Amino acid sequence: MKKTTVTGLEEKWEVLLVYFVSLLGFIFSFLKYDYLSENIKFHYRQAGTIWLIYAVMFAASFILGNVVGFSIVSYIFRCITVILYIFRIITVVKSFENTRYEIPVVADLSKKIYNE
Repeated sequence: MKKTTVTGLEEKWEVLLVYFVSLLGFIFSFLKYDYLSENIKFHYRQAGTIWLIYAVMFAASFILGNVVGFSIVSYIFRCITVILYIFRIITVVKSFENTRYEIPVVADLSKKIYNE
């Protein structure tokens, strides 16, 4: 059996892992292994971009919500977080069906970040 993921799991289980532990997707997206399939690289990059979005939102929410006192910003970021969780679940379900699903804004952002 040919290894196509970093951990050696099947692609669908690896996709589940990187979307629910987005930091792993961010770390795995920088690996330059030849044996990785394009599909799994795409999911690594998309999950890594989600982690970056969460990190930026957390920092901005902390600064704007706690220091400056804009509570509406924290509410908006919580709404974005819920939407991203829903899209992550949809993406994992689609990957179990062997279908690639691009999260609307996140996929475009990941293409810009990772120079695809």
